[in-house]
Amino acid sequence: MHKNIKILLACSILIHGGINLLAPLYAIFIKNIGGTLFDAGATIGCYAILKGVFYFLFRKLKESKFSRKLMISAGYFLFFVGYVLYLFAFSIIHVIAIQALLAFAEVIINPSWSAVIANALTKGKERGIYSDFYGYRSVFEGLAAIGGGFLAMYLGFNTLFLLMAVFAFGASFLSLFLSKD
Repeated sequence: MHKNIKILLACSILIHGGINLLAPLYAIFIKNIGGTLFDAGATIGCYAILKGVFYFLFRKLKESKFSRKLMISAGYFLFFVGYVLYLFAFSIIHVIAIQALLAFAEVIINPSWSAVIANALTKGKERGIYSDFYGYRSVFEGLAAIGGGFLAMYLGFNTLFLLMAVFAFGASFLSLFLSKD
């Protein structure tokens, strides 16, 4: 497996593992800060809608202006910032603002991430590489969801947010080792 694919797999495991620490508990977190089930759905809806809008705006940027490595690392760093901000979220408006930041972060990462993967694929081995990639990531996502429930129950949401931030920071740092070839 190409070095860049290994790095992006590790980054993907970290970021998606972090997301899945919270994912099954998200509605409970929203309720804890005074929100409703509708608010939980609305904040995720805002995330998806903003992500779509950001993709349309993002396509106007010239690809040669920013390196793929910089875009990926900056996006993961914005996830880190967003996860830290959850520590200070006490209203639905705060959560919507965080969701906007996270949507922007994902839009910064994905086009460059996809281009790096495409350039690193070995012809004729794409299916195996993608199967390994998503298999490892899915197993880690499941373990993170189980672990997130345990951590939230015994240590609270702030512990989850800090761990999510550590994972995102790790992904941001690790992505700096992507090579240009």
